[in-house]
Amino acid sequence: MRWTEGAQVFTTIYQLKPFNIRSENEDMKRYVLPFVSSLIAITFVTGCTSASEQLTVKDPTPSAPENTGTSPADATKGEKPADDLLKQFTVLAAQAKEANELTAFLDQHLATTDTKTADQLFFALDQYYEKHLPTINDNFKALLAQPRNAEKLYALQYPYDFNKLEGDDSFKQWLLNQTEGGLVLKATNDMSFYWQVDYKELQKYAASLGEEGKDYLSIQETETGKPYLGDGGLQITRAELGPRMVEVEEYLVNYRSSPRAVKLRTLYIDYLKTYLSDYRYETIDEATMKLLPAVKEEYQNFAKKYEATKTGQIVKDYLSEVAKNKDVVFEPGKPGESISGERKPNLSQFLNGLEVRIARTMNP
Repeated sequence: MRWTEGAQVFTTIYQLKPFNIRSENEDMKRYVLPFVSSLIAITFVTGCTSASEQLTVKDPTPSAPENTGTSPADATKGEKPADDLLKQFTVLAAQAKEANELTAFLDQHLATTDTKTADQLFFALDQYYEKHLPTINDNFKALLAQPRNAEKLYALQYPYDFNKLEGDDSFKQWLLNQTEGGLVLKATNDMSFYWQVDYKELQKYAASLGEEGKDYLSIQETETGKPYLGDGGLQITRAELGPRMVEVEEYLVNYRSSPRAVKLRTLYIDYLKTYLSDYRYETIDEATMKLLPAVKEEYQNFAKKYEATKTGQIVKDYLSEVAKNKDVVFEPGKPGESISGERKPNLSQFLNGLEVRIARTMNP
């Protein structure tokens, strides 16, 4: 058996957490953030359980699309086609056994409706994923515990083609249903399986979406396709992380009242925190505690390229604070205890104030 891909698991955050720059005495630790995007890791389990072969997702509470502004009075005069589609989808989302029932609905109707309604339908699908993905992964865990199912999956190589599974049983069909429903199976380095939303596959809907739908889909596809954190450290360079910050900033500025802004604002803060302050031993010269020339140059290039953005101004201001210390970022550590000591006071004050600054400029 050969595994060719591992992916770090992260969890979508639905509320903005305080921007907490970690303790200055916390040396030699690697900060790993579980993201953002609706992931629940499921460790491979073998053995026998009493789980049914036909495990499905059922929830009586619908994941309702956003309010379209249709009044009861308007409803009595007859439904508009768009309103009717939204109501149909709401009912379907409440009753669907699998997500593929919802994607089939979008496949049929999304291209023929207006972009505003297309966005609402797509976001309702995204809400369904957020709500039901934990249950889907729980069902998957139970299915793997049943005889021979794990063996069948181990026999496959990434990317997993479930059509190659032997036989035509309910386990195989369940797996196929998930992929048809816009999900993709991933595996971590310790051979744990989990399902996540396949935003790359969902790009098939992009042509029918409005500007917000397209922008949201692009951000999610970028992050889930190549997570910025994993295996205890950065998985992309700071030069690659920079444009991601700007893309999320643009979303927050353009759609600051969107229900999705809270989730993406949290992602933005995590990006910025990682870019400026995390992984200290990758940014400083341990002999002098100064910012490494290559990192300083990256910050300078970013601030110049994106000087018209809020993020570019934040990075420029951070460089000004660093310059006050002649590029020294940390106090020397105590011999035999730590390499670096406390962060310079002005830098700590700057980083600790970012949450307020971001809230003032990007919150609704």
